[in-house]
Amino acid sequence: MTKRLGALVGMLVVVAGAFTSACTRYEIAARDTAPTKTFDALPANTGQICVIRPHNVALLVPAVVRDNRRLVGMTKGPTWFCWLAEPGVHKIKTRYGDDVDENLGTDEVTDAAILVEPGGRYYLHHDVSKILSMSVRWVLDPAEANTMIAECEWADLVGGPEGEKLPEPGEVIPAAR
Repeated sequence: MTKRLGALVGMLVVVAGAFTSACTRYEIAARDTAPTKTFDALPANTGQICVIRPHNVALLVPAVVRDNRRLVGMTKGPTWFCWLAEPGVHKIKTRYGDDVDENLGTDEVTDAAILVEPGGRYYLHHDVSKILSMSVRWVLDPAEANTMIAECEWADLVGGPEGEKLPEPGEVIPAAR
């Protein structure tokens, strides 16, 4: 009986570890400063979309972001990132949760859409302040966005599943067709 109990406790520790370690096939490198070109003038006929997650809760839970099905980045802990976008409609899908959540069907997927204008800058807030859930909203006030950004580190997406194309610096994500 004692061996069975010990084995059961050991198995529960392994399972609990798997659930709390936030295993993901995606990897970011956070840094204190954003790339120098982040707030420079945008290239002709492009807009910029930024995702901001200024929260210290759920530090280990990743949120993988796609724009029109194209991988563009990830937040994890208080991080933020941006990408260039072609003018037109952009459908942003975020999967909140790690690989274990995805396999169990306990991850959360949120959608947001925006009409990008040439020269426009848009800020999407990943709100994870309510435990075990994420909501998204567009931040319309640049001052509010900058306050949130000040609480974050820049996140470079540096790894993903085999065969998944990572975003290239300066790449412009096409609008929906």
